[in-house]
Amino acid sequence: MKFSRILYKAGFVSILTANILSTSCKNKRDFAKTQHNNVLFKIHSENTPSSALKKSTLNITAMDTFMTIQSYGDKKSVEIVNQKAKEEILKIEKLLSVTDSESEIFMLNHHQNEWQNVNQTTWEVLLEAKKMAQLTQGAFNPCLYPVLSAWGFTTGNFSIPDNEKIQNLMNFTDFDKMKFENSHRIFLPQNMMIDLGGIAKGFTGDKIIQILKENGIESALLDLGGNIQTLGTKPDGTKWNVGIKNPLTGEIAAAIKVENMAVITSGGYERFFTASDGKKYIHIIDSKTGFPVDNEIASVTILSPSGTYADSLSTALFVMGTDKALSFWKEHQDFEMLIFTKDRRSFVTIGLENKVDFLDDAFEVYWWK
Repeated sequence: MKFSRILYKAGFVSILTANILSTSCKNKRDFAKTQHNNVLFKIHSENTPSSALKKSTLNITAMDTFMTIQSYGDKKSVEIVNQKAKEEILKIEKLLSVTDSESEIFMLNHHQNEWQNVNQTTWEVLLEAKKMAQLTQGAFNPCLYPVLSAWGFTTGNFSIPDNEKIQNLMNFTDFDKMKFENSHRIFLPQNMMIDLGGIAKGFTGDKIIQILKENGIESALLDLGGNIQTLGTKPDGTKWNVGIKNPLTGEIAAAIKVENMAVITSGGYERFFTASDGKKYIHIIDSKTGFPVDNEIASVTILSPSGTYADSLSTALFVMGTDKALSFWKEHQDFEMLIFTKDRRSFVTIGLENKVDFLDDAFEVYWWK
């Protein structure tokens, strides 16, 4: 492995103290596999926007979390565009919810062994989910809902299932058995159930960015329950500055300058339960074992122009562990990554050089080339 080892000292905190704080909702029972309610962001907004542009901020609760759309544009149109974005979020939520009895995902989960017609949006996100499952060899798996339920992560009634039950449920998590026909028809085999929590918000962010672009918006910031996506730069032409949480202390550990980028983190340090055996079990499931992931990683942050890609990859690379995650980046190199480990190391891909400032001197930083 090719590493450059550097120990960074804090020295940027004073610039960040006046920033806007956003944090995601911790209750994710609907999109049960969403990992990103663990992430704390600070968005740098030091410079004053151009007086020619109006800032419109719209807040919405959807997908069991709090979301904010902050757009800059013509005074007459920017609020209308934000409303269109809100309508799209609510539409996607209605389609993809695992608990809404009128959603298409609920329909698929409760009409197994039958071909079902679905909306174009549902079709698209399920195709992306299967593609990412195949790309990551199952490290991202949209078919783990019954396993998550057995552990209690969908209801809050936590327990450790016996091995026999887990192994039985794992027989119904083979995503390759989810079938597609070109006429927007999807087939789930008996006992298979889908949960898109690990990809839904990233997919939604991509759709919102598309709507904003189509309606003439060139500068915007989305915070979809902790998933950050940016359109262009800030109105003054400078880059957005996104802070990433230290998963061990809760403080801001790094600040990354971005434009036209999704910044999405997975971690198991806030959504977990401690069982009677004294062990902590996190909500991210290893699809090879059916057990919560227990490796050296504390959090994984992915940067990509695609929210769909970043969302699913952050889950997958967390599951893989550090060595396999770094090898995956080396093979593909179409995203950037920052890993924090439990033993206070940070692995950062070289594309973030000159874009990231580390604010926490407790992490030894290794650059991956």
